[in-house]
Amino acid sequence: MIDKNLQKKYMINKQKLIKITALVVSLIVLSSVKITYGQDLSDSTRYQSYIRQSQDVSRFMKGTYFFGGDLSLNDLEGTNDFIVANIDLLDVDKVGLKFSFVGGYFISPKMSVGLRGTYKYGRNEQILEADFLNLAFNATTYKTQMLSTGFETHLFVRNYIPLGAKSNFIAFTETSLYFIKNNNYQRATRNPGKTDESISTILAISNGLGAGTSFGISYYNKKRFAFEFQMGTTGLEILWKDIEKDLVNEGRSTKVTFRNGLSLLNFQVGFSYYFNVR
Repeated sequence: MIDKNLQKKYMINKQKLIKITALVVSLIVLSSVKITYGQDLSDSTRYQSYIRQSQDVSRFMKGTYFFGGDLSLNDLEGTNDFIVANIDLLDVDKVGLKFSFVGGYFISPKMSVGLRGTYKYGRNEQILEADFLNLAFNATTYKTQMLSTGFETHLFVRNYIPLGAKSNFIAFTETSLYFIKNNNYQRATRNPGKTDESISTILAISNGLGAGTSFGISYYNKKRFAFEFQMGTTGLEILWKDIEKDLVNEGRSTKVTFRNGLSLLNFQVGFSYYFNVR
């Protein structure tokens, strides 16, 4: 028979062992929670630090200003009204360029307002041949000439998005309200290179307003220069067009159009120089 004192002592030791085990388990759990919380807090702190660093990465500040320009191809404004179907093109001479000057002022480290002036020039000459032209123009060969010039003034707001804390690349969006002035002159002559007799002339003068947006990426180096790659403006335009055909005024038309700036012909490459930077 087991001694009652030994049994009592065994029960006391068993209770102590249970308490010690519970205490050890509690310490392990608390340590795990503390480590996990500390890691979460550390990760959160690092993330917040990265966000603050990204927010402060802008090399610009309120009062920074810049000047620059860009160049792109120019898709001719308007259509050739002398072209009809099923005509053989014997020769085509086409050129189109667009130059812009831009300047802006930062009202915050990531926002600027500015002005863009754009001049557009295009020329398209075509020599065409078809048998039925003899019925329409008393010639089987004729030449069309189209000359297009224009000017636009954009008032814009730019929003800048740094692409990383240490990156030199900065994305931006540009929202603008702009004014349009286009001149389009067309002339058709019969028997080019021989008689060059004038058949008809068309002069179209367009004025308008537009609103739209574009986006681009800027590469900024430490010498305050930035190389910019920007798509054309996409938005809505309202145009008032006055047409004169063979020196006779044919009146004015009003048209609302959608402007697609995502074409490669509207892709602009330029540079800017920044003053008063960090």
